[in-house]
This record gives sequence, structure tokens and C-alpha cells, in this order.
Amino acid sequence: MVNAENSINRLIGEWRANMTFNMEDGSIAKGRGTAIGRSIALGRGVQFVLKGNMEGIGSYEENNLVAYDPEEDTICLFTVTSLGIVQSRIGRYDSGDTLMMRWNGRIDGRSTEREITVSLTSDDSFTIRQVDHIDGNVSMVGEYHYQRSGKKVLEEPVPTFA
Repeated sequence: MVNAENSINRLIGEWRANMTFNMEDGSIAKGRGTAIGRSIALGRGVQFVLKGNMEGIGSYEENNLVAYDPEEDTICLFTVTSLGIVQSRIGRYDSGDTLMMRWNGRIDGRSTEREITVSLTSDDSFTIRQVDHIDGNVSMVGEYHYQRSGKKVLEEPVPTFA
């Protein structure tokens, strides 16, 4: 069985991010940024803030809250971006270090499904793969690669819960 809280808390720290977005029209956009993961609610969740620059967009910021809901055995993720995107997602661990999430809604007035796969590749790296389907067709594939650059942002010890 996956210890979901421990897995989520692996996001705590400072990170460097490289992003690549393959668009429906064949174009590719790249970006770079930094992220900070902070423990919230006495270790029950993580606030994860990404700031960077992306080709074709410029400055970008994304604020995420992620936590494990033991009652439903799900991971909950709430995201707000500087592009005006506000999404709530729910997912489950597919295996020990892989989290699968889906979101259904509308982007630019069009029916959209977003599949997100988070792979915790080591204690110091993880990847996110995002596939957007608009009106049933793949419209974008995004790849985020995170590498830990420090652990000093944990301001207090994370308690162990029974």
C-alpha cells in the first residue's frame, strides 16, 4: 500500500523545472522555472508554487495545493494559474510512485479532458505528463521535468500521524 502523505511530502523543497509543450499544430514551446514546495496543515498537504517563463507566454505562475483524502483514498489537487486557469482534480496512485489524475471541463468554451501523470522518479526528481484532449482530439502534450535544488524551505518538522 502507498503511503500517500509521505509521497506528497516528497514535493517539499526547492526545484528547477524544464517544460516542453507539443501543440496540435506541430509547434513546440519550451519553458524554464523554479518551484517551491512547502508543508501545509502540519504535514497533511503541500503548497507547490511554480514560477517561470514560457515561449509565447512570457512570465507564468502556477499555485497548487495537494493533499491526500484518506476517507476517499484519493489525491486532491487544486490549481490556479496566471493564465486564469482554475481547476480541481482528483486522482489515485496507479503504483507506488505514479499518480494518475483526470480533469473534465471547458477551455475556450470547448469540451476538454486533461490527463495528468505524476511520476516520482527519485527523491530528487519527478516528472509530470499532461495530455489535453479538446473535442476528443489531442490538442497538447506537456512534459514537466523537476530536479531538486534544495530542501531548506521546510520550516518545521513534519509530524508523524497514526
